[in-house]
This record gives sequence, C-alpha cells and structure tokens, in this order.
Amino acid sequence: MKKAQNIVLFLSVLLFIGLAYISRFNVYQTDDYFCSYAARKLGLVQCFIDTYTTWGGRYFGYSLNMFNPVFYDSKNIVPKIYPVFLMLSFIGVSALNFKEYFNYSTKESLKKGFLLFFFYTMLLVSLPEHYFWITGSNIYFVPVILSGILLWFFKKYEDSKQKIWFYLSSLLIIILMGSNEILALIIEGILVLSYYQKRNRENLFLMMLGTAFLLVCFLAPGNFNRMGEVENGMVKWLKRIALLGADTAYVGLKVIAVLPLFIKVFEEDLKKITTQITCKKSALFWYVSFLPLLFTSYILTSIARQFESILFYFLLTSSLLLYFKFERIKRFWWVSLLIVFLPEIKVFPAKYSYFNIDFNGENIVKELLTTDLNEYEREMNERIDNIKKSSQDSVVVDKIKEVPRVLYMDEMASVKEQETYVNDQLQKYFNKKYIRTKE
Repeated sequence: MKKAQNIVLFLSVLLFIGLAYISRFNVYQTDDYFCSYAARKLGLVQCFIDTYTTWGGRYFGYSLNMFNPVFYDSKNIVPKIYPVFLMLSFIGVSALNFKEYFNYSTKESLKKGFLLFFFYTMLLVSLPEHYFWITGSNIYFVPVILSGILLWFFKKYEDSKQKIWFYLSSLLIIILMGSNEILALIIEGILVLSYYQKRNRENLFLMMLGTAFLLVCFLAPGNFNRMGEVENGMVKWLKRIALLGADTAYVGLKVIAVLPLFIKVFEEDLKKITTQITCKKSALFWYVSFLPLLFTSYILTSIARQFESILFYFLLTSSLLLYFKFERIKRFWWVSLLIVFLPEIKVFPAKYSYFNIDFNGENIVKELLTTDLNEYEREMNERIDNIKKSSQDSVVVDKIKEVPRVLYMDEMASVKEQETYVNDQLQKYFNKKYIRTKE
C-alpha cells in the first residue's frame, strides 16, 4: 500500500504543480464575457430573473457567474489564480474531511487530499471546462467543493449536536440544489437514503428542504424554454434506452480502469469504513449513481462535462462496494497506474468525442512539453486589445494559431461562416455589430 501511495502522491504533487503552471497562461473565454455583460446591462436582480425564466434553473451557479470580474480585471489576473485557488480548496476540504472522519494528523490529511485530487483530475471528462473556464468551474467544480464542506458540517453536527452546524448544512443544501442538476440529484438521493436509514426530524427536514429546492431548480421556466423539438413515441424511448446504456458503459469503464489503484491507495480508509457500515448499506448509496444517469438519458443527454460528479461519486461508492466483495482487485493497481497515462482512445466521431476514454494524463504532459503557452496568451491578449481599440462596428481578427489542449479554447466563426455564440457574446460585450476571424 505504501509503495502505491508514495508513487501516486509524487504524481499528485507534480500534477498540481503542472496545472498551476498552465494556469499562469489562462485567459477569459466565451461565457465569461457574456455573464459580465448581462449583469452590467440588466443589474443583478433583473439578470437573475431573466436567466431563471429564459435560460435555466441553476439559481446559485448562474448567480455566481453574474459576478464574473472580466470588466474590472484589465490585467487578466483572475483566470490565472482562480483555478489554483479552487484546486487548493478541493485539496483542503478533502483534508478537512479526512481529519474529521478518520482522525488523521494535519500532515496525513493533506496527503490524502492530494491523493484524492489525483483521481478526481484523472476522471474529468473535460479538464479545460472544469478547471480553467471560470463560468464552467462555478457550475461544476465549486459545487463539488461545497459538497465536501457540507459533508464536514454533517460530521460536526453529528458529533456536537450544536444547531449552528445544522443550520449551515441546511443553507448549503439550498445552495447546492441550485448549482447543477446532476449534483443536486446525487445529494437528493443521499438525503432520501439518510432519512430511510435514520428516521428522525432532522433528516426528514433536510430531505424535504432538498426536495423543495430541487423542484425550484428543475421547474424553472428557462429549462423548458431551452428544450428543442425531438422525436415522439417509440423513437424517443429507444434513444433514451440507447443513451442510458452508452452513458452507463462510459462511466463504468472509466471508473473500473482506476478502481484497483484507488482501492490500493485508500485501502486503510476503506477498511475503517467497512467496520462502521454494512455491505447492504453501501450498495444502497452506490445505487444513487443511477439516479442522475436515468435523468440524463431521459432528457437525451450524452456524456459531457456535467457527468464528472457522477464519475467521482461512482468511484467513491464503487470502491467501498468492491472492497467488501472483491478486495483482491487491488493487486492490479499497477495496471491502473499505466492506464491513466495512456493517450486518448479516439474511436468516436467529433459529434460523440466525449465518449472517447481519456484520463487527461497524456494531455497535461503534452501541454507542458509541446504547447507554446506564452504565444497562446499573447495571441489572445492581442485579439482582445485589437477589438477594444477598434473604432469600427465591424472587426476582423486573426485566428488563434497556438491552440492549447488543456486550457479552454472555443474559437469564433470566420468571415465565411455562420455566427456562433462566441461571436455573439464578444459582440455584445464590446458593443460591436460584427466580430469575425480571418479565413
């Protein structure tokens, strides 16, 4: 166990240092501009109302994005430090929970936090959209960190019975139900199971609170406004069944690939948990993974960045279940270690590229070794400067030639292509009628 832990800890520290270095070249992108523009034009209250009624029900996630500082951050400082701050927050919150639940020292808890960060990063469907795109991080990464804080609050209340921890837990549940639908469904499933296993007034209240605000999120008019026309009848249900199978297969294959290494690294922790919980109870919490998978297939959504909470939760619960039933799988930890650094398996066309299994390791290494990150940052800053300084309503800029693998980059349409959302967002933010790239 120690050998595997030491190897992964070394890789975790290198991973963090590499991502922190890459963050140094991060810039504002796409929705960062639009969120800042909308909040500045409409005001926070009206922007919230318009978003909720026309765009979607993520009342906390979208509200957080309204504070995007691009308008005031002329030096582009926030995109460079925010990803590092969030990664450190994830490691720190993980360490807090290891210290609280397992009574580890601060040093050991931080070590465990770095180890968990390694596995979390390897599982990400879209590393650039999750870590480096500010508006994406606020929707998908920040809620994971807040969920860790919620777990810590639960433990503090369980140990002390002080009402302040219960009230803080209630507040975080309200916040998380409006962060993103996938994590909200996972939390709802956990709250229902917690009440099922321990039927007291506190658990009942939390379950009802979670359900109420889950409905606030799901029943937002904006969710229905964004639904497009789809086939009816049997064709729609066949598509749902196919997507459920494809999404489940992706999640299962990606998690199974790293499970031997995860079980080996966290063997001591899993052993402690198995002395406090039965296999049947662990299976019940494992089943919660299928709730968001059923939902995504029902609304005809294939693998994308929102699946990362499912992958992480599935890894945690599957590792415990397999430790009960098939502990010997840890012997193959070295196979998992090799797998996570394999290149992306490209077998699907561009439309379904998210189904290609990728553990991000190779992409990070290639980014550090081959991408001219200074040139990318220079090109992006030059583009924005040219748009700002132009006195014309129509602006044509150069294409970005040095496109990174890990930093988020979505190019706008050229002069001979139809306008995309990227063009539209920049046009509104910079008050231009026409912005395109050269052919």
